[in-house]
Amino acid sequence: MGRKKKQARRRQRRRIALITAGAGSALAVTVAAVRRRRTIAHENAVHADVGFMRAMHAALRRDMTRMQAVAPRLDRAENVPRTVDEGWDEFRDELVRHHDAEDRDLWPVLRNHLDAAGDLHEVDLMVEEHQQLLPAVAAVDDALADRHQVTAAAERLGEILHRHLDHEERTIFPLLERHLSRREWRRFLLTERRRTPLRQRPAFLTWVLDDASERDAAAVLAELPPPGRLVYRRVLRPRYAARHRWELEPATT
Repeated sequence: MGRKKKQARRRQRRRIALITAGAGSALAVTVAAVRRRRTIAHENAVHADVGFMRAMHAALRRDMTRMQAVAPRLDRAENVPRTVDEGWDEFRDELVRHHDAEDRDLWPVLRNHLDAAGDLHEVDLMVEEHQQLLPAVAAVDDALADRHQVTAAAERLGEILHRHLDHEERTIFPLLERHLSRREWRRFLLTERRRTPLRQRPAFLTWVLDDASERDAAAVLAELPPPGRLVYRRVLRPRYAARHRWELEPATT
């Protein structure tokens, strides 16, 4: 076989390889697009699962209980232990951030689905109750700074917070599950994740999963990719536990 024929055949094989590779890439893109359309259609057809929100409420109740438990020992104390101070700061910040997210990004979406005056009124009450919580939160801040009337301030905040969470779960959760699609719900979660600075995301994850039930932990971890779950279990959770938040007398090792 002549040299020119060999070169021609090599060029032909390369063209065939390129065509085959291009066809394979086009097929892969088409398959990915079809899968994405199916996923979007499924998420639009399926109702929202508010398991993540239930986990958030459980975390708020957990830290409120811890605050009320340590409060009597802080009245007229010489100082507030660092572990308690850090626990309160984290709880307060997550509480305020959570309610801001609902008022700014979730309630407007829910309102778009509602037409019954009673349902719309319930959403309005959520915003009002969020505003009512702010002075109670500030009162605990002041009490901790003065180390005076901490118990009374914590009890008052706990009363308002528990009433609000119970109300939201009783009236709003069913509206979310009935009217929002899975896609709308995940868009809300993604929006809040993007609003949270990268450096604060691990702190939120470990906070919400602290002492969480299996059901609540599963709802939160389901929103993470597998590598994120591994990092949480191997790195973030042990690091968080080592801080001994809320303990009046941190354990020694």
